Amino acid sequence: MAESIENKQLDNIATWMIPIAQTKLPSVLKGVFFMDGNPLPDDCITMYNLEWDTQNNSLVLPVFAPVQWTFHNSILGWLLLIGAKLAQFAYKIEFEDATLQQAQITPLAFGISVPRWIIDATMCRGENSDNGDTWKRKNVWFGGVPRIGEYTLRRIVDENGEYTPAFKDMLTKVQNECLVIRTSTPLGNLIHSS
Repeated sequence: MAESIENKQLDNIATWMIPIAQTKLPSVLKGVFFMDGNPLPDDCITMYNLEWDTQNNSLVLPVFAPVQWTFHNSILGWLLLIGAKLAQFAYKIEFEDATLQQAQITPLAFGISVPRWIIDATMCRGENSDNGDTWKRKNVWFGGVPRIGEYTLRRIVDENGEYTPAFKDMLTKVQNECLVIRTSTPLGNLIHSS
């Protein structure tokens, strides 16, 4: 199977960023999330279709995998998408315990873990968010440099495929058109529109 890059619309993300494989992903991680405040040219992620390690309460989220991540349809978005693909960029998310309140995030590039002294990244459930609708993403660079690149993950599509109240707010903050990596059988064109 060949991979291609497709133009998609965020206003109908619930119709195409969907689960296609049954996994043991916990409910608080199901759905589609908006990276609200993310300074990079990418907007939405899903953890659907990823293998959940029940022993270690962890998963690996590949940035370059089909329909896991959305990128801006811009030069910077293209550069980030291509860079993530070339570096096989991913995040290992390891929760402290089975309550899934707090997680350590380890970036991976070329299959190698980025050391914590470079970036110490974490994710914790927002206050009053027992169902996982909000997560705080925090970063500490080089042991204490100001927290650059932090944002809030907001669930915009729930595990039933329904839009949450955060969905409309997201649409006011993003460009509707985005890029996603898709898996397709033909090796033809690089870009397919939908």
